[in-house]
Amino acid sequence: MKPTEFVKVNGQFWGEHLKGVAGHLPVSHRTELPGPMLFPRMMVLTETPDWNILELVGLSREYRTLEVRRQKAASVEEYFGLGQGSAVMTLPGENLFKDATIATTAGRQALNERFPRSANLIGEEFVGPGEELLEFAPGNYATFDRALLVHTAGDSLRAHWVFFAVAIHRSEPADKYLEFLSTYSNARPHLDPIGTLSLPVDPSVLKADAFESTYLAHGLQDGGVDEFLDKHESILLSAFDATKLVRRPALGDLHPDFILERADGSHIVGRLELPLVDTVNGKKRRRVFRTPVQDSAAELAQYAEYLKSADNRAEVRSKYDVDVTDPRQLLIVPSQQTLTPAAGVEIVDYDTILRLHLS
Repeated sequence: MKPTEFVKVNGQFWGEHLKGVAGHLPVSHRTELPGPMLFPRMMVLTETPDWNILELVGLSREYRTLEVRRQKAASVEEYFGLGQGSAVMTLPGENLFKDATIATTAGRQALNERFPRSANLIGEEFVGPGEELLEFAPGNYATFDRALLVHTAGDSLRAHWVFFAVAIHRSEPADKYLEFLSTYSNARPHLDPIGTLSLPVDPSVLKADAFESTYLAHGLQDGGVDEFLDKHESILLSAFDATKLVRRPALGDLHPDFILERADGSHIVGRLELPLVDTVNGKKRRRVFRTPVQDSAAELAQYAEYLKSADNRAEVRSKYDVDVTDPRQLLIVPSQQTLTPAAGVEIVDYDTILRLHLS
């Protein structure tokens, strides 16, 4: 199937499917659902030399026509994995992961230690040693239906909650792929259609400003760091089991976007990889990242180095009432971005943070 055919088939199927669900279930079966129904906001279509990949990202309170983003990746392993070396799982033929967690051994341990709310998302577990998460063998489909992927490469970690994704070998014809989507959709319970999520949460939670833009790099082009933190403070605190958010602290001449103080007394120093606008002397200034993860990782390493000094820590404690020792280094990225490892850095996208919050 050519990439143009892949775009056409997905546009046809998901437009009809999600529009039909939105016009029926939240109305006719509202009282039978666990809670409010959420829909994806963007369809990301990725082309590799041998595979086509569909991923639905974002969480929206209502169905809206999906935005479409097309991109390329060097390999299907690069898209779903992190690092090089042995893989946790090899995927021959057809594979389905539904309400599941796929993680390296180190990644699974990190979930317990760093993301306590993830206990509500684990589901069926696929865990093993390795630095690459998945190795795709010749075959047709690999489907990830509400799956949590936790990659590690050395001391780098990447956590990504997948709403719905399919990797299909490019040898598969378009009509067979459309038949696969239809068959899989028809096999699902009527009250749990593919590409949707219904959660037992208070609907008022979903009316917060955060749900105006539920994945990074969308609708934030004219926002700034302070505006982002205003809208998402409660979500950041919840997802990272934190009790305090320090905004834009000054570490000498360095300025991380935030510091989180967790309930256990540990700390996270964070940076946002966003197309944000900072206002300086009344003028707007955009951030520019030539190599986003590496640039941000270098900044985070400087923050951690600064906080190794007892005198510097004392100054931070005096100014912000936080005693920061050996902080975790966190980079928040767009949900649809393909990433490379960054030593010592935790990389988490906003869809995953939001899903942890809603758990």
